[in-house]
Amino acid sequence: MRVSIERLPAVVMEVDELIKGYYADTNAQDGIPPLRMDWAAFANLSHEDKLLLFTAREGDELLGVNMYLLAMHPQHAGMKCALCNTLAVATKHRGKGIGSLLTEAALAYFKAETDVKMVIHHFRTIYDVQPLFPKLGFDLVEHVYMKVL
Repeated sequence: MRVSIERLPAVVMEVDELIKGYYADTNAQDGIPPLRMDWAAFANLSHEDKLLLFTAREGDELLGVNMYLLAMHPQHAGMKCALCNTLAVATKHRGKGIGSLLTEAALAYFKAETDVKMVIHHFRTIYDVQPLFPKLGFDLVEHVYMKVL
């Protein structure tokens, strides 16, 4: 298995299929509005170097994706952060450590190749598993509440 950084426009159809499959096969959709990815907006962010997409592949098969939005943190002037927008692993490949592998590769890349100083991951509380982030050295710093109107 290999983890790579890929440009979104080149792989958008594959990524869209994987994410839609993930949402259809898991309870990721519970409690939130229907999934409608705005790929044009993501492509614009990619073009502006404000989006990084890490992929895990076995041969040509896409196993998982980890997509980060990059920005200067508005509450910490001068600090660039990477916010994970999407971490998804194809249903038939879940439980094999692919999410951890993708996240570890992203952390190593951010540390060695960028000026990113803060990486942020959210974890949906609907999942009946322990989040992988504490195992990777992340600290729980806040809870997020949401109300769909």
